[in-house]
Amino acid sequence: MKRTLLTLALGTALLAGPASANLDQGSPYFGGQLNYLDGDTGLGTVNPIGLTLLGGYQFNPYLGLEARLGFGVSDDSITFMETDIDLELDHYYAGYLVGTLPISDWVSVYGLLGFADAELTASALGQSESASENDFSYGLGLKLGGTENAAFTLEYVSLVEDLDSLNLGFTYRF
Repeated sequence: MKRTLLTLALGTALLAGPASANLDQGSPYFGGQLNYLDGDTGLGTVNPIGLTLLGGYQFNPYLGLEARLGFGVSDDSITFMETDIDLELDHYYAGYLVGTLPISDWVSVYGLLGFADAELTASALGQSESASENDFSYGLGLKLGGTENAAFTLEYVSLVEDLDSLNLGFTYRF
């Protein structure tokens, strides 16, 4: 009985090898994004602009892992008690599990679930104060393939509490 089960298991493993070779192999990718940030300060809303570099690995058409590094390129300000307060994104780091649903060969929607850490600096009257926050992060996106390896993305991401981002990006898959 044990020998029959062992033979059956080995035979199944040998037959499964060639069958799994037909599956799409995973692929690494990298890209960049322009970020329109929306931050709620408690005193008002600010909208600084940022850039993000990203890299990831798509294991199959449905699942991937991604890392991001973003930084601010312009700040925004609010006025409180007749004093302008500038708010700038210093940087953020994020890691995501990416679930993708292909709609067609060139269009797909995706969801992001992960964790982000962001640091922002507020400046007024020659003084500045930095604060860092980390939190659960999530988002939804639309990917439009330009070629077999290149794609444009549009997404909404909740980075950390009170800081969201609308992103326009480009990715290239190896």
